[in-house]
Amino acid sequence: MPYKKILCPIGHEETSRAAFETAARLARESHATLYLIHVVPLPTSTLGEDVLAGDRERARKALERLAAQLPPALSRVIIVTFGNPAREITAVAHRIGAELIVIGTHGRTMMARFFHGSIAEKVVGAAPCPVLTLPPEALAETSDRASQAA
Repeated sequence: MPYKKILCPIGHEETSRAAFETAARLARESHATLYLIHVVPLPTSTLGEDVLAGDRERARKALERLAAQLPPALSRVIIVTFGNPAREITAVAHRIGAELIVIGTHGRTMMARFFHGSIAEKVVGAAPCPVLTLPPEALAETSDRASQAA
């Protein structure tokens, strides 16, 4: 199925790499716009605007470095926002009319998810479109299959 708008949340590099590469491939194949989003969680303590502006700028630069790895012809949009990651991701998906969300998971055990929750699980439960979740090891598996096929 061809997509026009694919949303890819980027968190920690190690958990987002497989999602980023898969979303980029799907966007290339579909000639879709790839939306890269990073949500900076708001701390429970009060921080000055300069600290939050610094967080936003660091996140934007990280997404720009990632986007630079994409083919120049691939349409991309970088979004940095603040708030609850799962809520912000689903809100942006609604706002842009995303047709697919590709998100990395931490690969936590069931017990860890019970105590800490999972952003990916919350997004799956609230998303306005299909969600493809990929654990970090999905990248290694894809690389292994590619090298075996060669």
